[in-house]
Amino acid sequence: MALEGNLRDLSISDLIQLVDLSKKTGATHVQALQGDESVEGYLYFRDGRITGATLGNLEPLEAALTFFTFHEGQFRFYEQTPPPPTITSSNEMIIMEGIDRQDRWAEIEKYVPNTNVVLRLVQNPDTGSRDINLAADEWRVLTMINGKNSVALIAERTGLGWFRSCEIVVNLLRNGLIEKKEVNLAESLFPQFEEMARGALGNSASVLLSEAYRRVGIEPTANNATNEQVHAAISAFEESIRLLVGRPNAGQLADKLRERAVRILGSR
Repeated sequence: MALEGNLRDLSISDLIQLVDLSKKTGATHVQALQGDESVEGYLYFRDGRITGATLGNLEPLEAALTFFTFHEGQFRFYEQTPPPPTITSSNEMIIMEGIDRQDRWAEIEKYVPNTNVVLRLVQNPDTGSRDINLAADEWRVLTMINGKNSVALIAERTGLGWFRSCEIVVNLLRNGLIEKKEVNLAESLFPQFEEMARGALGNSASVLLSEAYRRVGIEPTANNATNEQVHAAISAFEESIRLLVGRPNAGQLADKLRERAVRILGSR
């Protein structure tokens, strides 16, 4: 019987214990949402013990612990020979630290509910008589807060990972050094559309997107688009690229844009 399912029904800690009890050797593929971004990675086992993990550019142990912050997502275990060991911590220690991270993550999400949060510096922070001492990685995050970068971009560029970056952001918010910035469609959704489209079509995507916006009455530099207009623009863009990339590829790209629109518009 294949070991697969949803983390909503079987948590990472339960999954690890199940593999441990059965002394399985192989890899568990996990695909989930981290904030608003779809991510995927692997947990590697030998005779039931965790020997490695991959998730983006995170270090193996950090990757393993990050899996505990996923509320739901698909997983499947594959029996195969794992790569050379990169984790020496016991399953018990990883589970203990992972559960602690789960609890801390629940608090973080109250302040940073999604990856699209944009932050800016507080011009005249009121810290009272408190001394604010920042560690090196906290300074690294602070220097990237400019009213334009999202938390997702900060996490990527600092290399600290989603969890640590968000943890630092929460501390900076609590200390009154930074604040959340209201971001309109022109600052958040439209640039993301362009980046995704250019990745698939090249520089011509900008022209085709602009034409699609124009056809439904959207001005890309203003925050005047309704949900209906955004989705109509995506459909117009899909229609315009069918001859370039074919109907299936055009549909796949349009679906990605619709998914991104739902996340952004749903958080406004």
